[in-house]
Amino acid sequence: MMNRCPGQDGRNISSEHIACFACGYVTEIFSDELRLKCPKCKGMISRSRVPSCVDWCKAAGECIGRGRLS
Repeated sequence: MMNRCPGQDGRNISSEHIACFACGYVTEIFSDELRLKCPKCKGMISRSRVPSCVDWCKAAGECIGRGRLS
C-alpha cells in the first residue's frame, strides 16, 4: 500500500503559465509541481516562492503535527 497525504485530491489541481528564468519560454506548471524542466533550454523552472501544502491543506496537522503549524 502506498502512503498518501490525507489532503491530496487531484480534483483541486490548478495550473498557471510561468516563464523560464534562463530563456523566457512560457510553459504551464501545475499546482502540485514544485519545479519542472524547461522544454526549450532544459533549465529548471520554479515559482519564486515554492508553495507548501502546509499553507493551504486542511490535513496538514495530520501530516506534520499540530504543534509545528504556526
